[in-house]
Amino acid sequence: MSFFRKSPIRFDGTKEIETKVKNQTDNVISRRFKILMVGVGAIGVLLLVRLFMTQISEKDYYDTKLIQYNTSIFTADTFRGNIYDRNYNRLVYNKNINCATYYAVKNIKEEEINVIVNFLIKNVRVDIEDVTERDKKDFLILKDSDFVKGLLSKEELKQDDSTVYKLQLSRITEDMLKQKLTDHDIQYYMLFSKIRNCTSGSVVLLEGLSIKEASLIGENSNLLRGIKVTNDWSREYTYDETFRSVLGRVTTKKQGLPANMKDLLLAKDYNNDSRVGVSGLEAQYESILAGTSAKYSMSYDNEGNPIIKSVSSGSKGDNIRLSIDWELQEMLSKDVEDFLKSRTGGPYNNHLFLTLINPNNGEIIAMVGKQRDPKTGKITDFASGNYLSAYAVGSTFKGATIYTGFKEGVLTKGQTFADTSDGIQIKGTPAKKSWDKRGLGVLNEVQALAKSSNVYMFYVAIRLGKGHYVPNQPLDIDEKAFDVLRKDAGELGLGVKTGLDVPTEALGYRGPVTSRMAGNLLDFAIGQYDTYTPIQMAQYVSTIANGGKRIQPHFFVESFEENDEGQKISLLQHQIQILDDVSSYSLGLERVQTGFREGCVTGLAKSMDGYYKAAGKTGTAQVPIKGVEYQNRAFVGYAPYDDPQIAVACMSETQTQKSTSGCSAIPKKALTKYFDKYGIKNK
Repeated sequence: MSFFRKSPIRFDGTKEIETKVKNQTDNVISRRFKILMVGVGAIGVLLLVRLFMTQISEKDYYDTKLIQYNTSIFTADTFRGNIYDRNYNRLVYNKNINCATYYAVKNIKEEEINVIVNFLIKNVRVDIEDVTERDKKDFLILKDSDFVKGLLSKEELKQDDSTVYKLQLSRITEDMLKQKLTDHDIQYYMLFSKIRNCTSGSVVLLEGLSIKEASLIGENSNLLRGIKVTNDWSREYTYDETFRSVLGRVTTKKQGLPANMKDLLLAKDYNNDSRVGVSGLEAQYESILAGTSAKYSMSYDNEGNPIIKSVSSGSKGDNIRLSIDWELQEMLSKDVEDFLKSRTGGPYNNHLFLTLINPNNGEIIAMVGKQRDPKTGKITDFASGNYLSAYAVGSTFKGATIYTGFKEGVLTKGQTFADTSDGIQIKGTPAKKSWDKRGLGVLNEVQALAKSSNVYMFYVAIRLGKGHYVPNQPLDIDEKAFDVLRKDAGELGLGVKTGLDVPTEALGYRGPVTSRMAGNLLDFAIGQYDTYTPIQMAQYVSTIANGGKRIQPHFFVESFEENDEGQKISLLQHQIQILDDVSSYSLGLERVQTGFREGCVTGLAKSMDGYYKAAGKTGTAQVPIKGVEYQNRAFVGYAPYDDPQIAVACMSETQTQKSTSGCSAIPKKALTKYFDKYGIKNK
């Protein structure tokens, strides 16, 4: 056995060791690289598979997503509901108008805008009536920026852009606008700025296009990129301004949402440019009259042109029918207007109001209000003054005084007081008397109403105030009597909100707590302390007429829609609302009713009677103006006395003592015309 190796023993030097380590490292790197390449290859395969799935198998899904990302949804107002009178005469409606609407084109150049604008100015009527002075200033900045910059100093121009802009606006005068801007300039820059500033969505460029103009725009669609002829509407009123203050108003698209309602309406899915009722019945019944907005989608083709598609058509608002009889409304409006035209002698007889109301259900049959400009003599409609203006109503209040006397137990049936030439004499004050200074004699409550005795009412007030009257001596009263009289009058409708279905209703003026002296209580009892609106007067006499039910007055009768056959389908109907019921105090109410009837038979209101057998009360309130005593004249009444169908309230503001009162003739005309048309039931 050999103890020696056959192969020689090798000893590695430094070079050999380095080579060996390098070979080992290369082998590791090689293996890792191969693993990496396998991984990269696998990932690549996965990516190719995913790409295939995205482009082929899931193409529709991602195409839809892409469209969604590049599509915007916008809405457009649909027609509002119409407003009709009780006999379905149309009072308010929508008028179709053709518009030129610009839908934002992506990356449109100013050169193209210039071509579009010049085409429109040349071929379409461009109305600049609504362009404001502020708009014109902006146009001048666009037209001649160097000139406008020259209005500022170098130091001013160094300020921030917002400050510079405000300074420029302040420096541009009206004369500069007249010198620098022609009508053509205003037309050009109005359209130019609308298009340039519309980078998304749409903007209405022109309204009221003729058929010819609309056709011309449609025929040149290749030249007028983004511009389409669209249909819109404007709110129209059949009888112009008559009754307009009650019907109310709707904003235009330019006006958009009113600032004080903006947040609330935006939360209800209105747009900034949505039209909305802002006054009168248009505002009160906005939720019924407003339709459901139509929805459209807007996307773009490869050239940046807008593509408009309908998403949902929306729905028209519901119609509403009012209690107003327009035939009577027009006739009585003319009567009131003719009366005011004849009152040219004094500067203050400038308002006359009249309300006809059904005392059994609160329906307003007619509401007329006119005002005369004392300087020009021009007469305008002010029907809303029946619920927005308040006046001293004079002796028409006396029915409330008698009712309170019976309710509070200070009067008994047939109780008499002497109305003498002495009147009521409180120490330190002038004697308080009736209209006939000689005295009206010994009267009971019915006669006191018929003859309109102030003195009788004074005695009732003294009793309410727990006073002890001694001629020419001080008179102390319990101040709570003011509250009692005001509360009981409110039960009938005076001095409280009537609940009339309008956005705003005046309460009237209440005499101050600091002036609760005996003399003022006596004035209160004859209607010369607090003030009341004509609609309160109408509710008051209605409550007396129907035996003690204070019913909410209203215009709204029902909402309805029409089917394809033109049939009217009722949707919502008004329900009678009884706000107060004092019918249990029947004795006091019956004595007031009797007094009102007697007033129309033998008393001061006998000129108001007719074949319809009226009951009512006249009123006169002294109104001192610049040292001259003028008078408010009033009348409240109803007919027939034994089965009331209609009630009337009239207020004629401040005329001279000798002038003829509109409330002497107008209410009688109203009752006569009503019964001539509708007749007397059960007769």
